[in-house]
Amino acid sequence: MSTPKKRICWITATYFLDVDLPVVPPLMQWFDIDWTIITTPRQMADDSAYIRSKTDCPLTMLCAPARFYSPALRGFFRKLVREISQKDYDIYYFDISDFLFLFPLVKRYLPVEKVVIATHNVNVPKGARLAPLARMSMGYIIRSFRNFQTFSRNQHDALRLRKPDANIFYSPLMLKDYGDADAAQALYGKPVKFLFFGNILKYKRLDVLLEAVKILTARGRRDFRIYICGYCDPAVWQKEYLPAIADPELFTLDIRRIPNDKVAEYFNACHYFLMPYQDIAQSGAMTVALNYNMPVIASDLPTFHEFLTPGHDAYFFTLGDAPALADAMQRCLDNTPQEYAALKENLKSTVAAKLAPEAIINNYREFLQNFNNA
Repeated sequence: MSTPKKRICWITATYFLDVDLPVVPPLMQWFDIDWTIITTPRQMADDSAYIRSKTDCPLTMLCAPARFYSPALRGFFRKLVREISQKDYDIYYFDISDFLFLFPLVKRYLPVEKVVIATHNVNVPKGARLAPLARMSMGYIIRSFRNFQTFSRNQHDALRLRKPDANIFYSPLMLKDYGDADAAQALYGKPVKFLFFGNILKYKRLDVLLEAVKILTARGRRDFRIYICGYCDPAVWQKEYLPAIADPELFTLDIRRIPNDKVAEYFNACHYFLMPYQDIAQSGAMTVALNYNMPVIASDLPTFHEFLTPGHDAYFFTLGDAPALADAMQRCLDNTPQEYAALKENLKSTVAAKLAPEAIINNYREFLQNFNNA
């Protein structure tokens, strides 16, 4: 007689949809998963189209009545948690960053020993949006719960230091695929195109990139283009970043939340992916670049070293050092087509060795199957 499938309640916030979308549907062959995705009125149409382009698995979409940091969500979360508490699941998995409204309810109404929380930022990056609230929330979560998932080794180690007796599951993020990954990407030639992609927040140090561009043009280099694509608070963009663009003709700007069906276009159009971050727990944007086989230029941070090797499949530069970033970009400008092709081949090998989808799914499967014995 076969063993009954474990019953799992899986909650995903819209901003982590691309983390769970490659994971949950494959796991349904081994587990009985009730998957709920919490979205917003603004995101509902885009999320629905993106999900249905990837899977037809059963799921429930709930529309939150307010922004994820609004106290107005407390009633919404209370209703949700009380409903799922009545179903006595074997595991309750939460992939959501909430500012103190959800998790006190989880602690009150659900059996803590059955709760797993995906902790994306054990150490909140300096300059992250609403960082004080995020640190307060993470402190509460670590004190109140025992079962966690991390997505990078450095965050696993940070959590182990903060809670030595925690049950911690580590598995890297799956590659993020927005379609057309096998389409013909930009042929390597001039101008060389660099992509800065994702929400524009202080810790991602776009200011360092804009200074590096000025250094390159002062050296007489204009054989490149910079794509900056992602949402930025309009006031911040107008005050801090737009005035620093000295040569607009070198830039392609798309300053908004990039729709899912537009992402592949930008990654296929460019040659190198730029991550001049000053701090990072793990980078979802990097997994998009790796999916599109795009070599990376990154600041010298442990998370990037976990997956990439300087001079082999990526270029690294000293944190916050605009001249060093300019040097790395100039190295890219001077690469021959053969050197660029070698970088891409090395990157393919890195992905196959460290981020193979089958291995990541098996990591989840093993953790969930053995969960009650942890």
